[in-house]
Amino acid sequence: MSIDDALHAKVHRLVTAYLGGGAVPADLTAEPAAIRCGTAIVYLRLVANERPVLRVFSPLLRHVERSPELLTELNSLNARLNFLRLFWRDHTVYAAAELLARTLDATELSNACEWISDAADYYDVRLHAQFGGELAFTPPAESEHPADTPIAGNATQ
Repeated sequence: MSIDDALHAKVHRLVTAYLGGGAVPADLTAEPAAIRCGTAIVYLRLVANERPVLRVFSPLLRHVERSPELLTELNSLNARLNFLRLFWRDHTVYAAAELLARTLDATELSNACEWISDAADYYDVRLHAQFGGELAFTPPAESEHPADTPIAGNATQ
């Protein structure tokens, strides 16, 4: 499947505007745009499906083993989260959302990026405290930000 030049250009313009004019890879199907969000990183990649989508995703934890406890926790979080999902694949826990590229507008893009960014920056530290793995970025030692301080128990708090 291929994506026509007009759709490539439209998505590139929207992503560039969202990032405030910052550098965006020329071909978002080959290289995603990246946004740092606290201890997390969020990527935006154009995917050539039958209906092209912009995938907004974040690898919350890398090098984490799948376990019944981890999958139960992710399922519990998915039951409460809207407009995104958390899942384990190939030793990585992801947060992701897909947006139809042809109908994408600035508001939809902004909302999806904020949902994924907020969820990734909040749940990465909590899931790390429970299940290990590697965060994209280590929280500052002196941070008192609620997203950097896991609550004892589980990630769902």
